[in-house]
This record gives sequence, structure tokens and C-alpha cells, in this order.
Amino acid sequence: MLKRLSVACFLSLSLGAQAGGTRPSFGDYPVKEIFRGKPAPPKLVTKGDRAFRTRIRYGAKLPVEFAGHYTLPRWGCGQGCNAFAIVDSLTGRVYDVPFSLEALPYSWVEKHADEPHDRMAFRPDSRLMKLDACLNETDCGLYDYVMVDGKGLKLIRKELLPREFQPAQ
Repeated sequence: MLKRLSVACFLSLSLGAQAGGTRPSFGDYPVKEIFRGKPAPPKLVTKGDRAFRTRIRYGAKLPVEFAGHYTLPRWGCGQGCNAFAIVDSLTGRVYDVPFSLEALPYSWVEKHADEPHDRMAFRPDSRLMKLDACLNETDCGLYDYVMVDGKGLKLIRKELLPREFQPAQ
């Protein structure tokens, strides 16, 4: 009985440390291979896809950038703002991303100048995407997503900045 309780306590402490601990690394979410063939043309299905068809078509022709077989066409949406889609180079499926990315507040970035903070960080050999941004001009923080084939991005970790660095509502 005591042994089971000790194991249960250890597991709960380990899980708790992971939830609030360090960010995952790209090596935690490897892909088996990176597609290097001719990419499929993007399937522009939604109104949003068609609105940004030129950027999506251009971006879909680029070499794989993310999670083994995806490209990330990006475009601006105002000063300090970026939006993007995810295009499967194998099938042409376009995954809409339901948020835009605003830069983190300069005052916070300045306080953390010794740490690298890219608005978007991703690699062709990993399913992990790190976003250090304010999503849709709110909720400034550090976000970690994993690409799930057939479904899109899945949030696995979120660390919001302290209240004083959040936009006024």
C-alpha cells in the first residue's frame, strides 16, 4: 500500500512539474521523414483560403518547412501582425489558423532580452511549433502547438505573460 502511494505521489509530482515546467523541445516531436517531392497544389476551400489565395499558392510551392510535409504561407495583417495557413504538401489540404500573431509587448521582451523569443519557431523535422506572441491582439504569452495530421494544430502548453504585460481590454 505504501509503495503504491509513493509511486502515485511521484507520478503526480512529475506530471505537475511538466505542466508548469520548461517548454518542450523540437526533438520531443520528431517526424519520420521529410517530403522532398513536388508539392500538391493547395485546395482553396474556405472563403478565408480564397481571400489569401495568392499568398497560399505561393507558399505552398516552397520546400517543406514544418512537421515533415507542410509549408506555412505567411502574410502581414497590420503593423507588427502576421497571419498564416498550413498547407499539406502531400495532399494540398489547407489548414486555417484561427488567430493572428502580434508581437509580444516590448517592455516584456526588453526584460527578457537574454532569452530568444521568435514570434514563430518551427522546423521541417519536428511537429512542434512555438509561438511567442499575442494571439488576436489578446492573451500575450508563450504557446506550444503540435501538428496532428488530418486535424491541424493542437495546443499542448500555454504560458500567459503576467497581467501587467497583457493588452488593456
